[in-house]
Amino acid sequence: MSFLACEQTGVAPKDELETALERASMVNKTLIIAVINKAYVEENGMLDLFLQSLLEGEDTKFLIRHFLFVAVDQTAFNKCKALELHCYKLDTDGVDFSREVFYMSENFINMMWQRTLFLGNILRRGYSFLFTDMDVMWLRNPFAKLSYDGEDMQISCDSYNGRPLDDSNFINTGFYFVASNNRTIALFDEWYASRNNSAGMKEQDVLAKMKSQGAFRQLGMKVRFLDTAYFSGFCQDSKDLGKVTTVHANCCCSVKAKLTDLKAILEFWKTFNGTSRVTWPERKACNVKDMDVMWLRNPFAKLNVDGEDMQISTDFYNGRPFDDSNFINTGFYFVASNNRTIALFDEWYASRNNSAGMKEQDVLAKMKSQGAFRRLGMKVRFLDTAYFSGFCQDSKDLGKVTTVHANCCGGVKAKLMDLKAILEFWKTFNGTSRVTWPERKACNVKDMDVMWLRNPFAKLNVDGEDMQISTDFYNGRPFDDSNFINTGFYFVASNNRTIALFDEWYASRNNSAGLKEQDVLARMKSQGAFRRLGMKVRFLDTAYFSGFCQDSKDIRKVTTVHANCCVGVKTKLIDLKAVLEVWKASNGILNVTMPEHKACRGKIDIASKDKLETTLQEVSMANKTLIIAVLNKAYTKENGMLDLFLQSLREGEDTKFLIRHLLLVAVDKTAFNRCKLLKLHCYRLVIKRTDFSREQLYMSDGFTKMMWQRIAFLKNVLKHGYSFIFTDMDVMWLRNPFTKLNHHGDDLQISCDAYNGNPLDDSNPINTGFYFVASNNKTIALFDAWYASRINSAGMKDQSALSVMKSKGIFKQLGMKVRFLDTLSFSGFCQDSRDFKEVTTVHANCCRSVKAKLADLTAVLRVWKSFNSTTMVRWPEHKACAESWIEDIRI
Repeated sequence: MSFLACEQTGVAPKDELETALERASMVNKTLIIAVINKAYVEENGMLDLFLQSLLEGEDTKFLIRHFLFVAVDQTAFNKCKALELHCYKLDTDGVDFSREVFYMSENFINMMWQRTLFLGNILRRGYSFLFTDMDVMWLRNPFAKLSYDGEDMQISCDSYNGRPLDDSNFINTGFYFVASNNRTIALFDEWYASRNNSAGMKEQDVLAKMKSQGAFRQLGMKVRFLDTAYFSGFCQDSKDLGKVTTVHANCCCSVKAKLTDLKAILEFWKTFNGTSRVTWPERKACNVKDMDVMWLRNPFAKLNVDGEDMQISTDFYNGRPFDDSNFINTGFYFVASNNRTIALFDEWYASRNNSAGMKEQDVLAKMKSQGAFRRLGMKVRFLDTAYFSGFCQDSKDLGKVTTVHANCCGGVKAKLMDLKAILEFWKTFNGTSRVTWPERKACNVKDMDVMWLRNPFAKLNVDGEDMQISTDFYNGRPFDDSNFINTGFYFVASNNRTIALFDEWYASRNNSAGLKEQDVLARMKSQGAFRRLGMKVRFLDTAYFSGFCQDSKDIRKVTTVHANCCVGVKTKLIDLKAVLEVWKASNGILNVTMPEHKACRGKIDIASKDKLETTLQEVSMANKTLIIAVLNKAYTKENGMLDLFLQSLREGEDTKFLIRHLLLVAVDKTAFNRCKLLKLHCYRLVIKRTDFSREQLYMSDGFTKMMWQRIAFLKNVLKHGYSFIFTDMDVMWLRNPFTKLNHHGDDLQISCDAYNGNPLDDSNPINTGFYFVASNNKTIALFDAWYASRINSAGMKDQSALSVMKSKGIFKQLGMKVRFLDTLSFSGFCQDSRDFKEVTTVHANCCRSVKAKLADLTAVLRVWKSFNSTTMVRWPEHKACAESWIEDIRI
């Protein structure tokens, strides 16, 4: 099939997009835009079906020449060229969109944001456009149904309320028209910028949120919401095929399902005579129910017929069928059709815009807790797990069981394995005996890195505690919630308070991307969740409930031993075996010392060393200490920051030998290649979906991401048992800093932007561009907490997050000894040293761009080379850095 001449696009110069826009647009600088990837361009796939709809629609064929197909991978681009369409290859910033991108996956969200950024660029170039997803069938020319009454934007709806200018309509960004003007450019700028505060949300949900917050009105925009009678979709069908212009496969998750049901639509359209009112074909592929429920008996025989509006299964049943404190599960429920249930489902669906990242079950549970059932006058029965059983709460009697739901289980494979075992067991059941369920082997996984040396129940308290939880570090006070908890071992009593805690804990996952559940509970604790819920919580003493973070001093008391503060199953296994051997030798009565955790601290060789461990061994000094710096493409240019940094090491006093103990961590391929070319110690840090090859301007999104990635890496180094100096590349090493560091048990020694004269005063303003960390349990815990804090530190760099933690007492809580380095020796542009004879390092802090830092650090090095160690000299003025700040202020 061929349609038009296509332009070759390769690596795009600046004017290439403009050329593509000019060729595709109509006389009035309007065009149609669609995004394609490899999954869409397969033979007989979504692209072919989309083009077929244009070829067979009413007055739509000519529109093909005004389409610009934006390819997000090379395969899609090649297919587009082969079809001789207007094609443009979009730079996707290193993200791979060549495979099918599943609904609400991370790649799906990334692709949505990439297209928003691209579309904003088109508006800036003065082009208006109609954007369409590929899962939209064009049955008629949509321009004939758009309004031309000064609208800035006209957008399709998932659900249309009959009022075209009412912004309470539920929008869908799969089909919309935008006029290019200052208002719409401002909208797209704000829309794309908001992605940083919208983790886990797709761009449609973000725009819906902006709409609800009045963005359209604030920008003075006139927005029309398109009627689903004409711009139909799977969420809300048009009632009249005689009016339908487009059909969108919204409310459907996979390409395969969309393709099946859209083909049925198109086949039906071809037979339509244009006048009769007909029923839409049933959507078979896009209408999928929960499939992890085994129907062992007819459930209708166990449902009640006593005026119930809804009967819904429960994860945990409390014995009271009309008590809405039961934990519901939307994997199985019966609903009677009436005004009350229709109102419930309307409200349930509408609430999705305020429930980003929440699954529909959690949303309904939230509505239930807020009294939605009572407010709507509904009679709701909560189904007894004795009959409607599940993996969360088994039925005690197989003779009663009607259905079995694989709830409380995470993976399809695990569910499949255990449901098969249930079904095999059911087939042998004679229908009368009371039997035990088969064990769920795949869906039942607990922490296995805890050795039970004695019965822990004997050491738990029975004094009204709601929860008793182990600690990484125990401060001697069993009810002090500043203890550092560990969720690898805890006891919970079942009551309303603990149920409320676990509800809140589970619900908080939506605001906790990247945090493990332990960190989330720790955050809730610090925010007063235990006190607010009226809970009595005991923090368990590590004398009895020991761990690798803080060993018990008396093995005669030890009940359990947890391999916390340790990375890797293999290392845990080695050290836990050693604990067990000592336990057996002591008979539990001799007071022997806990064995050293050599594998977890990296003091013994493990056969299958990882690449990082091998690299660290090669670089480190005899005492397992090394120097680490992070490197990207912007630093590796000829006569750039890397060259200057290495020059300072070669020309400094007693610093040249330190190069062989320097590990350069490259965050992009170019930096890694340059590092290897210079025959330095190099480690390639692979960071998915992020391109750090360009200069990361101070406090840009890329800058912040790079800071957090280095904290994650450094945390891993500590867990491997290595101490290190971390140094930014904009630090000149004029003398050997190890001679100026303290060696009297400090856990952390860190540079300052401004030093107040007291080395142990944590009101000193820190700078994370240069610091020394000793590897131990306290510093590992610090880096764990530091990295976890990024979730509540949006827009903050890692240094600012650590400063906040410092001000909240993290160093004291962890029992750390921290020394703040004197700027007399560890100088910087924020606060210069007064004495050149004392200076060890010079950091270009308080300076914004690489270019400015390079200029002023070159001047520092030049003065240093002319210094004869006796004369008092003045620092060169930091002119370039000062000008970079002035320029920012002007902008």
